[in-house]
Amino acid sequence: MPDDNLIRLPLFPLNVVLFPSMPMPLHIFEERYKAMIGDCLEQDMPFGIVLIKEGQEVGNPAEPVRVGTTARIVQSEQLEGGRINIMTRGERRFEVVDIYQRVPHVAAEIRYIEEAAGDDASEVISEISPEYAEFLQMLTALSGGWTAEPDFPDEPVRLSYAVASALVTSIPLPSDIKQQLLETDTAKVRLERLLPLVKRGNEALREEVAKRNPFRGPRLN
Repeated sequence: MPDDNLIRLPLFPLNVVLFPSMPMPLHIFEERYKAMIGDCLEQDMPFGIVLIKEGQEVGNPAEPVRVGTTARIVQSEQLEGGRINIMTRGERRFEVVDIYQRVPHVAAEIRYIEEAAGDDASEVISEISPEYAEFLQMLTALSGGWTAEPDFPDEPVRLSYAVASALVTSIPLPSDIKQQLLETDTAKVRLERLLPLVKRGNEALREEVAKRNPFRGPRLN
């Protein structure tokens, strides 16, 4: 019997992990993906970004992992030779059920993954929120911006993806760690796994802020 919950989706296997609400710029230059993105633009439909398990981004079709995130194109720029610059934003997690096409690009039947906050996450939220606020403030300071008190969501699912997105775009993390965070069943567990990563990120950022402080050195009075 057909599964009414299955959706057909073009896939873009990459060496990156996209989280819901996370922005991601992409430069499209291969013919197969220029055609795929052209269809997505014309039909105003998303495509799926999935981490590569085996293979390369360019050339023969790569084998993707089973959990990815849909990407919505929010801005595009046509370039010479049909190349395209696009800005995308992550929307929803999904699970690949069946890959029904590999040429010219990978396409699959997918099922969306329902988001769950998990049991009472208030304790981990209260612990990670000041760490995340400090992380954002130091990133802003390092970029030369004004370090006002940052505003971010306190709902567990949205907060977990906000923290994950900020981490993966700011500090180096192994792809398998990023994928584990994406595949985590509940926001509470994801926040628990993110907490030590944010703390380590803050330690590294404090060291970098100290290095750039022009007032370091011996006192003059």
